[in-house]
Amino acid sequence: MPPMSFAVAWPLWLLAGLPFVWLLAWTHRFGLSRRRVVVAALLRSASLTLVCIALMGPTLHQRVRDISVVYALDISHSISPAFLRAALDWIGEANTRYKPARVRFVVFADKAKLVTTARDVVSAEITPASETAQPGDAITAPGAIDQGATNLESALLTSLFGFAPDNAKRLVLLTDGNQTEGDLWRALPRVRAEKIRVFTIPAAVSVESDAWIEAVAVPDGVRQQEPVTIRVRVFSRSATRARVEMRNADQLLGTQAVALYPGANQFSFPTKFDNPGANNILVQVFAEGDQFRHNDALPETVWVGPRPKVLYIEAAPESANYLAEALTRQGIDVEVANIDQLVSEPALLDGRDGVILSDIRAQSIDAATSRRLEIFVRDLGGGLIFAAGENTYGKEGFSRSALERLLPVKFEAQRKRQDLDLVLLIDRSHSMRGRKLDLAKSAALATLDLLDKDHRLAVVAFDSRPHDVVPLAAVGSKRRAEDLIRSMTSSGQTNIFNGLWHAHRLLQASPARTKHIILLSDGNTAPPPGDAVKSSSEQAMEILRKVREGAIPGTDVAMAPDAADGVAPGGYPVLLEMLVAAKITLTTVAIGDKPNVELMAHLAASAEGKSYVAERDTEIPGLFVAVTRRLLGQSIVEEPFHPIVKGRSPAIAGVDFSLGPRLKGYVISKPKKFSDVLLEAKKGKPLLAETRYGLGKTVAFLSDVKNRWSADWIDWEGYGQLWGQVVRDSIRRDIGAALQWRVTREGREAVVALRVFDPDGAYRNGLSPKVRIGSPDGQSTVRQLRQVAPGEYRTRVTLGASRAAPYRFELVESPGLSKQDMARVGIRNMFYPYPDEYRVFPANLELLKVISETTGGGFAPKTGDIFAKLGDEGTVSNAIWQYFALAALLLFLLDIVVRRAHWKVSVKRYT
Repeated sequence: MPPMSFAVAWPLWLLAGLPFVWLLAWTHRFGLSRRRVVVAALLRSASLTLVCIALMGPTLHQRVRDISVVYALDISHSISPAFLRAALDWIGEANTRYKPARVRFVVFADKAKLVTTARDVVSAEITPASETAQPGDAITAPGAIDQGATNLESALLTSLFGFAPDNAKRLVLLTDGNQTEGDLWRALPRVRAEKIRVFTIPAAVSVESDAWIEAVAVPDGVRQQEPVTIRVRVFSRSATRARVEMRNADQLLGTQAVALYPGANQFSFPTKFDNPGANNILVQVFAEGDQFRHNDALPETVWVGPRPKVLYIEAAPESANYLAEALTRQGIDVEVANIDQLVSEPALLDGRDGVILSDIRAQSIDAATSRRLEIFVRDLGGGLIFAAGENTYGKEGFSRSALERLLPVKFEAQRKRQDLDLVLLIDRSHSMRGRKLDLAKSAALATLDLLDKDHRLAVVAFDSRPHDVVPLAAVGSKRRAEDLIRSMTSSGQTNIFNGLWHAHRLLQASPARTKHIILLSDGNTAPPPGDAVKSSSEQAMEILRKVREGAIPGTDVAMAPDAADGVAPGGYPVLLEMLVAAKITLTTVAIGDKPNVELMAHLAASAEGKSYVAERDTEIPGLFVAVTRRLLGQSIVEEPFHPIVKGRSPAIAGVDFSLGPRLKGYVISKPKKFSDVLLEAKKGKPLLAETRYGLGKTVAFLSDVKNRWSADWIDWEGYGQLWGQVVRDSIRRDIGAALQWRVTREGREAVVALRVFDPDGAYRNGLSPKVRIGSPDGQSTVRQLRQVAPGEYRTRVTLGASRAAPYRFELVESPGLSKQDMARVGIRNMFYPYPDEYRVFPANLELLKVISETTGGGFAPKTGDIFAKLGDEGTVSNAIWQYFALAALLLFLLDIVVRRAHWKVSVKRYT
């Protein structure tokens, strides 16, 4: 800044009158000598010039070399008393040596106070937040500084009033930089605008060895008896050993002996809550060498909803007990129903958190049911789990269906196997006459329709003896085979052994990779005649002998213990072993009013096949088609495998699939673009996939959940764990779908946030929700929440000093909030057991450096740096126009004297 400045410039135009001054002086020179005229004109010109300068408002600027210093001392609980004593001694020495023009002090904790002397600092009225202070102690002196908080914003703003206006301004901030109230960044622009240089000195903290519970994180939507993981964050000032405990009232939920490292340490406590509603838990840390015990415990409230309710739709109700019992043991309420009930009873979905569809046929779900499932998932946030099975078929099933649109996978079919030899062994005895035989013909024709011309098919009708209806040969044009199948008639008695023996003879030398027999009968068979038994037995033993000797290539069979002793009654053990030796598999379909289910199941199981029971005769064609499609490999792969983990999700966490048994089959599918594949059956073939769909989630499991492909899984301990986790991860988590609310603490304020939805999931606006707040001292107040965003309402509540009990928050019935919704979301308790100042962190050096750099000061400076001349001294500005005006007046008077005085001079006459 220049040493002098002028307010205005327009008076300079007056200097244009100087020539007129000289002209007038010359024209009115009578009686005056030339010298006196010149002197008078000079005096008048100088007077006019000084008047112009005075009118321009001249100001003289002078730099002031004085320095004002404000010392801001943090006296909160986290600061070491020894540091404060040493700081006051240092301040006294610095002031004595450098003699600043003005010194002031600011003492601060939760608030700041400006004082004049160091003695005032020592005598400042405070409320101690010491180790002897107990939760619930209140502030006893109004206006006293509470050591239970650090407010840097208040400290900076209060310091502004301690500086002399024209001095260089230096603020010395002695603190640990850990603010627990206020916002430093709001005050910093004001400090910079006032050109205050801040010199920060890190303060020593009061505690060097301390550990405390920093936070307790509880997942949203915890349900009764649900396995839940509560995460506990423990902060430690030093490396030490400790014990961390979690309790629910008097019940010990978990304890861990841990090693703490300096900084944040996180631990997980898996647990369950048996009681719905509010559960108050207490987490404590017991650390070796802990110097401060009043921050070692942190309570938290967990709102526990009722057990999840799941609807389980199973195509085969007799197989539903495996999954239903496993889920029940996992704390999930399961209701089993069939697909017809789901289609005919829309209300079956009401009150459910999730739906499981297991091994259902695509044709059994109509458009209306698919639409209800879509609304259940997309709009209501429910979970849909689709478990496949042998009834799930690619492009002929769920491909491009409404249900597939909800799922995370698309169903695709592989090319048909080209090397298939199939024998349809159909009982044509008297018990099959009429409608049963007609349906058996339809089943054979439907099977024929699925085969390609290169596939080989034989249709054998048997009574007491087998009869080749369609000889084993390539299907070809199918016309002749269709005519032969339609010509079948019924007669005679049933002898399954002879029929199976004949089918074995047809297939034993076949080179096809897949050789299969489908047996249709009621199982009520007569034993073979004695000669036949003997003949069959001799042939069987001869074959078995050749198998042992390796005369029949490609076979490797372990003999049944009783086979070496001859043929068992009926000859079945040896015959079945021969089927296995020839790699011929068998499917049995039991029909009739009183079928021999035990025999039919034994035959299928012994030949590595599956048995079915047709409860209605009309099911026969569908069962034949299902088996044939599986054999063709269009969408089903039946071979043992271990699942391959491909993703991370709570649904599969903690399940070691490598140690579990193998699954025996899966349905081929392709993951959709935005789905997450968690497990694969083979590379590129998903087994477990999930995706979000609207507000809910859908899951597809491409194997089954019962005693076919999962036959070895259902007794594995991981079976229940996996399905419990899959169900819980997919179901609706918000047990009060219309309301979502949360209470959090920010410093000494509680923030109440509420979101309100309508039944379609849209935000509800224009409401006036209220919350009732119960304080620890027994007082109750009601506050209205203000809308701050679509469907979102908030309010802030200042917390008092009492910490003897939690604060209780409860929604109050108001227009737009129903009692049912409020009952579901429950109450919230917020604990405030000790002030944040009890968390004694190390000094925040980074923050202190930023403050110094931003204001042009210094971090941890030397004493001389604070009082150095940095070019930021102030200036004093004085107006001096009056001096110019006085000088102009004096010159004007002198001009008059020069012109008017009677001096003796010689006058020359001019003629």
